[in-house]
Amino acid sequence: MKKLKAQRKKTTDSGRRAAALSFIAFGFIALAIVVALEFLDHKAGKHSFIFSQVIRLGRQGEAGQRFQSDLAALLAGRGIAHDFVRDRDGIAHLKVDLAEPLFAPLSRDLRQLVERHGGVHLLSEVQGMKEQVVYLYQVRFAGRLTHVVLISKRMLAPAAAPPAAKTKPLLKTVRPRLAIVIDDIGYADLVSDRLHELGIPVTGAVIPAAPFARSEARRLHELGLEEIIHLPMQPKDPANHHPRDQFVLTDSSAAEIGALLDAAMAAIPFARGLNNHMGSRLTSDPQAARRLLEQVKERGLFFVDSKTAPTTVAFSLARQLGMKTVLRDVFLDDVQTYEHTFAQIRRLVDLARQNGKALAIGHPFPSTLAALRDAVPWLKRQKVEIVPVSQILE
Repeated sequence: MKKLKAQRKKTTDSGRRAAALSFIAFGFIALAIVVALEFLDHKAGKHSFIFSQVIRLGRQGEAGQRFQSDLAALLAGRGIAHDFVRDRDGIAHLKVDLAEPLFAPLSRDLRQLVERHGGVHLLSEVQGMKEQVVYLYQVRFAGRLTHVVLISKRMLAPAAAPPAAKTKPLLKTVRPRLAIVIDDIGYADLVSDRLHELGIPVTGAVIPAAPFARSEARRLHELGLEEIIHLPMQPKDPANHHPRDQFVLTDSSAAEIGALLDAAMAAIPFARGLNNHMGSRLTSDPQAARRLLEQVKERGLFFVDSKTAPTTVAFSLARQLGMKTVLRDVFLDDVQTYEHTFAQIRRLVDLARQNGKALAIGHPFPSTLAALRDAVPWLKRQKVEIVPVSQILE
């Protein structure tokens, strides 16, 4: 009997050990699966408790912490109030509210600080709200989002004008005029609608051979926006491809130029004028520029010199020929950033006030359209008149 009981106990203990080993093995397998899934989430840039919260990924965490510490010191040194908050994913959020003059230096230093610590930063969103513009930056180290920086820029109110001396009232006050031409229309659909949404009378310059040239030209006309021909002309850079059936070249004959113009006017039938696409070489060549302008004048079109080269003679030749013409003053997006374009819009207003009128040329880049959209409320307070380019011709 005792022997039977001992044997039963041994069998029971053995079963318990087997069950325990099975449980432990199952636990290890489950843990391995969890770790593997967490690692895959981490590699994919998703939230991972193990890799983001527990391990912190040494180098990434160290670089992010050094960046955060240096940024906090930078802000404190400039007397800019700030606060860091870390969310459940370990991402640090910074909110800064500052006056307009402090924004450009801080934006530049933020970029340099991120790059110094081996990270990258991206301006992911811009919102204009009444008297301020909000910028949302994402900062990444080792390919992972570590910081979100929200900067609220307060726009300065226009300086109050000094009291005017008492003089005889003027019959009419002439406001400075400024015009904005958006080039390269026709390479994408519905750009015309985005220009119309700006709520100001910009002029669209349509490339005749572009795939959406005809539909965009028609849509600009339907929306009541002025359109001109954006005529390709030979540049100085020989690497640029300039086929003879699309570009005016320095050796193009009057007949060839006339044929290009007639085709362009058929594609963009409501155009009242044209400006040059590229053309740094052609507009700097007096004989070639004269051949072009004579054909343009013959068809009753005005000419906008885009001034793609400081050596251009096209504007002065157009005046000699008695044509309606104007010369570009400002490029909005020669540097393709929101901040640069906004600064160029301010420069455009200053030039309009100095000279009575000014012309800017830009392109339908997202940063350009965003800056124009956000600048419209400010522009409407500047006592300048925004007009189509045809209304500032000489």
